Amino acid sequence: MRTDVVVVGGGTAGNVVAARLVEAGASVVVCEAGPDYGALDEGRWPSELLDATTLPTSHDWGFTGESADGRTLEFDRAKVIGGCSSHNGSTMSIGWSGDYASLPPGWSVDALRPAVDRAIERTRVHVPGEDDIQPFQRAFLDACASLGVMRTDDLLDPKGGVGVSLSPVNVVDGKRWNTAIAYLDPVRQSSGLRVIDRCLVDRVECVGGRVVGVHTLVDGRPLRIGTDLVVLAAGTYGTPAILLRSGLGPASDLRSVGVDVVVDLAGVGRLVQDQPVLRLEFASTALLDRELAAFAAWRGFLPEEQTVAKLASSTANAPFDTHVFPWIEPAEEGTWRCVVPIGLLRPDSFGSVRLADSDPTSAPVIDHRYLSTASDVERLVEFVPWVRELVHTDALRGYVGPAQRFPEDEPQRWAMRHHVHYWHPTGGAGLGDPDDEFTVCDARARVLGVEGLVVADASLFPRVPRATTALPVTAIGEHVATKLTG
Repeated sequence: MRTDVVVVGGGTAGNVVAARLVEAGASVVVCEAGPDYGALDEGRWPSELLDATTLPTSHDWGFTGESADGRTLEFDRAKVIGGCSSHNGSTMSIGWSGDYASLPPGWSVDALRPAVDRAIERTRVHVPGEDDIQPFQRAFLDACASLGVMRTDDLLDPKGGVGVSLSPVNVVDGKRWNTAIAYLDPVRQSSGLRVIDRCLVDRVECVGGRVVGVHTLVDGRPLRIGTDLVVLAAGTYGTPAILLRSGLGPASDLRSVGVDVVVDLAGVGRLVQDQPVLRLEFASTALLDRELAAFAAWRGFLPEEQTVAKLASSTANAPFDTHVFPWIEPAEEGTWRCVVPIGLLRPDSFGSVRLADSDPTSAPVIDHRYLSTASDVERLVEFVPWVRELVHTDALRGYVGPAQRFPEDEPQRWAMRHHVHYWHPTGGAGLGDPDDEFTVCDARARVLGVEGLVVADASLFPRVPRATTALPVTAIGEHVATKLTG
């Protein structure tokens, strides 16, 4: 088999690149490791992947790694067409402009603005109406205001600062409008597009410093696809692993797992980050249970997550560095749990993605090195007293019952033992100055030392942005596609 372009990963950004290249006249093969449920109007999509009121748990890769204290954490990543855009919380934000200013030329907020706008339009991002705010989320808005954190609704403004917002969402008629629906569906009938699902990519084949093909396993059977252009969009865990199996990475790491060195790239699998979170939990009250039931009966739906507060720690070097993003989740029958997580958006800790061995069916070794700096621990726990005060405000005290998961003393030690994560891993194939030893991709997202190999996903970020990453990654797809077609 031969094609103009192979897009590895039919996820958040991969679908964007594939669709834009097909629209430009290229023949494109999308290799997706999970199932492809086809166009939305064919009616084959599982209901849990479309239900935007809650997060599904199906179609997971099963990635795991260690917490700061050695616990095993599950790193939820969607193994399905649409990738994590098919199972995320649907909350969209862009972060702070300064985070993008540190990227190479052509990746500033102003340069990305057209891509962001196209992403917003295609994925139908909008702010829900005031009547759609459920009782717990409305009370959170009021509680924040009573503590001086005022309503700003600026999560899509890269120059925004401290405030609390109703989250923009990629939701249409209650359905999570993932990038498979938004981008692939309009080109599904094109002769230029072929999606091969249940297709696990082993490696990219390079000869004489350029790409000549991709080696895959389709339902366990080998398939080679010849091409002159490969776009890696397998995510922060998948893209570095494929690069490493292709012989592109730190020479010593490659030799340790029996992979021949094609290009010695020290940055592959390095500068990997994720945003650590303290998940604080409280019982609901009977009053909240009744009001949630009444809201669900009235509106016909009950979204669990709708608001985000942006806060600045005392040592923040930017307008904000923390999210508090509350949600509700079912507890015992007819009751709810109130979750008020604190997320550190811009950690100082860096980790890595490495190969366990050269087998493409083996999971990579993921080590985020959470909370490995004192500054991360201090900033993460700084808002624990604020949350305690928040749940006792007039707006929330009638809804929030006893604490079920909360540090009563020694919050720093508690954070090490109980932190989780925000589902936003980045890095491992970072953009940067070609003279920097940890740079993997140039300003056009091309892998250094290999002609015809491009990256288009969250692994391009050398540092995680102060955002939920779905919108920035969709914009990466748009931006890289423009560079490939322009």
